[in-house]
Parts: sequence; C-alpha cells; structure tokens
Amino acid sequence: ACSGLNGQTQVKAITIEATAMHYQPASIEVTVGQPVELTFKNTDGVDHDFSVMEIPLVNGAMQAASSPVPGHDMSGMPGMSGTPALHVAVPMGATGTLQFTASKPGTYEFYCTVAGHKEAGMVGTLVVKAQ
Repeated sequence: ACSGLNGQTQVKAITIEATAMHYQPASIEVTVGQPVELTFKNTDGVDHDFSVMEIPLVNGAMQAASSPVPGHDMSGMPGMSGTPALHVAVPMGATGTLQFTASKPGTYEFYCTVAGHKEAGMVGTLVVKAQ
C-alpha cells in the first residue's frame, strides 16, 4: 500500500509584521505537533528579529530559511542566556521565514533582541495548544 499525505499534518502559515516597534499580531496560536512556517516581515525603518528563548520543539531544532542579518551578533546581549530556541533576524524592508514544530503546550514570550527594542514594546505571545 502507498501512504500519502493522510497521516501528515498540514503546515500552518503565520505572518508577523514588525512596524513602529511592535509586532502585528502580538499574539499567535499554534498546536502541538503541527508544523509552522512563520513569515516575518519587517516594514519598520530599522532591523528587527523574532526570538523565543525557550520552547520545546520536535527534534529540538528549528530551521531558518533566511540568512541572518550581517552583523547581527547576539552574544553579550543583556538578559540573553544562550541562543534562542527560535530566531529569525530581518533587515528593514525585508522578509524572512522560519519553520518549527512545538512539542509541548504552553505560553511563550517572543521579542526583538535588538538593544532597546523589547523595552520599547516589541514583545508578543506564542500560545501552543494541546492537540
């Protein structure tokens, strides 16, 4: 017998926009075990990123489909202990994508790690629902 797509979960597409030191929308919802493709559009006049420091992921890793912003070094960032579990950095006027699959329900904070941006209001919530 041939196994088709019947047993596979469809990818959930989400778009988040960075504008005026905010994320739009500031809250997103996904389901445990469902693959997610997040498109991050930066329509602001400065570089931004989307980072979730800790979130349990299927296979323990994310896939960044876009190259990092040149000079976007996250080492030594205030309040940063280690590398984010999810991260995509996008220069002004550009778009990046990120694929991930959450493995545990919960509420996780996302924010911009560029100095001063989190404090200026670039924070949001990623809600992972149980299946």
